[in-house]
Amino acid sequence: MASPEPRPPVRVLVVDDHELFAAALRMYLSRDDRIRVVGVASSGQEAIDLALAEGAEVVLMDIFMRGMDGLEATKRLRSIRPETRVIVLTGLSGDEVGVEARAAGADGHLQKGSVHEELVDAVLRVAAGEALGPIQ
Repeated sequence: MASPEPRPPVRVLVVDDHELFAAALRMYLSRDDRIRVVGVASSGQEAIDLALAEGAEVVLMDIFMRGMDGLEATKRLRSIRPETRVIVLTGLSGDEVGVEARAAGADGHLQKGSVHEELVDAVLRVAAGEALGPIQ
C-alpha cells in the first residue's frame, strides 16, 4: 500500500506592525517544513491585499495596528475569502479577546508570548479546519 502524498506546506501570512516581532515570527515559522511564509504585512489593508494575492491559507493577525485594526481586517478578509483561516495574535490576556476575535471571524487567538511549538501546532490545526481555544 502506497503512503499518502505529503501535504504541501501551509501558506501563512504574518501580520504585525512591529517589524522585529513580524521578522521573528517569520523566522520561527520558516524553520518548519510544513509551513511556508508567503508574506509579511504591517497593516490591515496590506494584510487583506497580500492574503488575496498570495493565496494565504492561514493569517496570523495582530489586533492592534495603525489604521484598520486586526479585527476589522479579519472581518473584511473573511467576507471576501471565507476559506482563509485567521489566528489573532495579542499581547492581552483574558477571555474577552477570544470572544472579540471569534465575533470578527477568527478561528482562534494566541498570546504573543506563545512558544514556537504552540505557534506551529496552532497553524497546522487551524489549516486542518480546527478552531482553537485560548492557548496561554
